[in-house]
Amino acid sequence: MIIERGYDLNMWAYARVNTVNETLLRRMKQAGINWVCYGFESGSNEVLQKISKGYDVHTVDSVVRMTRNAGTYILANFIFGLPDDDLASMQATLDLAMRINAEWTNFYCAMAYPGSRLYELAIKEGWPLPETWQGYSQYAYETLPLPTKRLSASDVLRFRDHAFQVYYSNPEYLDMMTRKFGPRVADRVREMASHKLVRKYA
Repeated sequence: MIIERGYDLNMWAYARVNTVNETLLRRMKQAGINWVCYGFESGSNEVLQKISKGYDVHTVDSVVRMTRNAGTYILANFIFGLPDDDLASMQATLDLAMRINAEWTNFYCAMAYPGSRLYELAIKEGWPLPETWQGYSQYAYETLPLPTKRLSASDVLRFRDHAFQVYYSNPEYLDMMTRKFGPRVADRVREMASHKLVRKYA
């Protein structure tokens, strides 16, 4: 009905990797959805299976291609520090992010937010949790993510911040931003990436 009424909208929407198709993406674009946000989460099939995402990494390339063919920008979300992550799986996640080269990418650390099942599991297992609300923030000095079966919370946090710097300093990404949004936007991204977060636990 949005399409039929001819609204001139500029929107974004979340979508799951395993629920979109070419027809849906074209209709979304017609309705004014110019950005689609996907929770890709991990570049490791093993990690994806353990968190029941319902798809594997091989699906991602076709979804990215369909989205771009529809003329839609991609906002990609990834999580480091999921329970089965190790350095190799987190590197696979960063490699996937670089291959997708989305117009915007969020890198998060896994957090056991109060009230979640992961929080209940952390309490049961005796995993260290933040002592303040700032500790649950992704960007605060006190940020304290969950450890994994193989990595400390500090390992996860350091890798997340490393991934951010690598991604947003990548010449291929900056070239794409210049082509699509202009040199001022690319310069703003460079300026943003020049600032490194100060972390208590990294």
